Amino acid sequence: MHFRIRDGVTLDLLPSKQFKTIGIKVDFVAPLSVDAITARALLAQVLETSTAAYPTQTALARQLSRMYGAVFGISVLKLGTKHVIRLTCSVVNEQYLNQFAEKQPLFEQAMDLLKAVIFEPLLPAGNFDAPTFTQQRQNLLAAIKSLDDDKQYLANRRVQELVFTEPAQAMSALGDTEKLGQLTATDILQTYHEMLANDDVHVAVVGDVDADRVQKSLATWPLTGRTVVDASPYYHWDARSTVTQGDDQADVVQAKLNLAYHLPVYRDDPDFLAAVVFNAAFGGTPLSLLFTNVREKASLAYYASSSYNPFTGIMGVQSGIQAKNQERVVAIIGEQLADLQAGKLSAELLHEVKASLLNARLAGLDSPQRRLTGLLNTQLTHMTEPLKSWQAKLDAITVADVQRVAQKVTLQATYCLHGGDQDAE
Repeated sequence: MHFRIRDGVTLDLLPSKQFKTIGIKVDFVAPLSVDAITARALLAQVLETSTAAYPTQTALARQLSRMYGAVFGISVLKLGTKHVIRLTCSVVNEQYLNQFAEKQPLFEQAMDLLKAVIFEPLLPAGNFDAPTFTQQRQNLLAAIKSLDDDKQYLANRRVQELVFTEPAQAMSALGDTEKLGQLTATDILQTYHEMLANDDVHVAVVGDVDADRVQKSLATWPLTGRTVVDASPYYHWDARSTVTQGDDQADVVQAKLNLAYHLPVYRDDPDFLAAVVFNAAFGGTPLSLLFTNVREKASLAYYASSSYNPFTGIMGVQSGIQAKNQERVVAIIGEQLADLQAGKLSAELLHEVKASLLNARLAGLDSPQRRLTGLLNTQLTHMTEPLKSWQAKLDAITVADVQRVAQKVTLQATYCLHGGDQDAE
């Protein structure tokens, strides 16, 4: 059930008696901008920790406890050409609680809590609380730095820096440490007001709750209409004719070899589902060619997998290797792609990866969070696919379809994060 609340403000409701909880998601969506990513990430940190009514994290935690262990959080993410500040709250459906005696049902309490977080932040003297701002800026700095402790994440970001000329596409959704150090509470206040006034707002609810009840609660939120700019969420870029190579030395025993490919098939492309199947067969599942031939048969990788982003037209390969084997691993990965480009895909593997994708889709229906998350994709792309229709399309995909997609793939960059002499043996 989809409702337009105001210009730029929508509500999606997934009524279901399947779950014992009611899940709420609120997405504030803005164009992806390298200048705004860090400020929006810091804003999310500040909003998550305090409100005028609950001025400390302890006070907020106590309120969640009073709501029978409600779960609340704010996160940020990048989706193609969009940056998203996402608030989530999950509460128990009170019909499953014995002798529930609250005057206000838990769903309404959750909506009021989200309202307080969004519209009633802690603003003493008209600006964000200084100690809260300073602490959360420090926490975000630590979070950004900790990302680089994950060497596979670091290698993936570095290979994207080699590919993308647009810095925002390579930057973490948490932002940049240099920019973070320059931000003030006044900057974040301006970002907050811009978010409330200009961001597209997508509210979604899943659980045993009816539309009237949801709309009544949402009607108390002071959301104003905003200019709707229906810009494409897809980031299009041109492939290069040469492969860019990079490497760095770090304190690692196991080298991280990442490859980036141009895969110009987006979510709205007729070949989208064939691209999903291609990625699953290439390296996206434990059944894949990369897992079987690079890790299992050749024993040249501790792990080897691929991932496909239909909003940015990029496919990445991630592997953990001994640095001395880099050339051999790159060659064997290239052989697996060449085989798919030549149509060398067994009927058995095609059947198995299709079954794996179907199982993953069915499993997602049992997850309230995954169902809520999928709704934003639907909003941004204006595309939805009922399960039966999707399954019929999946069943119909042939080796020739996978081959056609594979032939569109071109290697753009390789990057190896290695330990120098440490991983030479």
